[in-house]
Amino acid sequence: MTTWGVKGFLAIVIAGLCAGCMTKADTYEEGLGPKELPKEWPTANGRPLRPVPMPSGEFLLALPQETAAQVLCQAIPADRWKVLMSGDVAREVEHGESCHAVGLDSWVRISLNRTAVADSPGLGTRKEVTVAGRPATVVLGGSPSFVEAKLSDTDVRVLRIETSWTRVPPQHDQSESLLLGLTEAVLGGAFGPGPKLPAANERDVIERKPVEPGAGILDAPLPEISWKLCTQIQRALGLPAEATEPYSDGKCTATATDDSPIRVEHAVLRTEPRGEPVAGRPASASGGQLSVLLTDNGSGQGLRFSWRDRSEVELRELAGKILPPLLGS
Repeated sequence: MTTWGVKGFLAIVIAGLCAGCMTKADTYEEGLGPKELPKEWPTANGRPLRPVPMPSGEFLLALPQETAAQVLCQAIPADRWKVLMSGDVAREVEHGESCHAVGLDSWVRISLNRTAVADSPGLGTRKEVTVAGRPATVVLGGSPSFVEAKLSDTDVRVLRIETSWTRVPPQHDQSESLLLGLTEAVLGGAFGPGPKLPAANERDVIERKPVEPGAGILDAPLPEISWKLCTQIQRALGLPAEATEPYSDGKCTATATDDSPIRVEHAVLRTEPRGEPVAGRPASASGGQLSVLLTDNGSGQGLRFSWRDRSEVELRELAGKILPPLLGS
């Protein structure tokens, strides 16, 4: 091959390689990665979405934390997610407490928070807005940009939605449009018209209300769990309503006929009980308490039973009478 022949051959090869580079450049931007969803999903700290009932009124604020995160992810229909985030979206519940969504160009985190931070200095450019009839503050230009919306006059928690762009830094109006669109969609899907949270006294006790177990207590608002627990304790022990006290946090206390105190409360069980099951559910006793795991869906929803000066056998008997209706059986 002549010298010019070699040069021509190399030119053709280089041109072919450059053509390949152009093709690759169509799917990458600024070396920030492919325009595609993560291949491994959920993440190490995430759990997949599962069916949950949508709350009404203010009861989103009273759901168990993992259930609330599931609701926040699913209050927006999948097709609406794709419109808001300009393409496919992967969603998960992160750390059991927030909704985490990743799109082709950005990520989003949605949570309920007891502390609002929008008024803190140095976070970005603040803007007061109204979303779905509720006051909200948008903070743009920070990392991340976010919106906080007030949900109730009697509850301090705010809905916080954060977003950051993973590929091309957006203009402020792009972040604002995404944040406000997400906020409106979440409020419309999970915080529409409906009942307000029951008032609680200084001890966090709410009004008594007999409630039939119905579908049970899984993924139910905490006040409803309290009412159902009190109803079942009354029935199991033949007590008058006045012998029970429901609390706003998923707990019922009662006084037995011999004046011994009883306490049954909703709890998140971080590890599965390893003792003898109760009503077919994993259970274990320790320190005068009986813990029972209610579900296998990874949310850790459970109950803790205690009854002063009673044996583990008596505690298990009580739980065996109370649990079946609360499990929807």
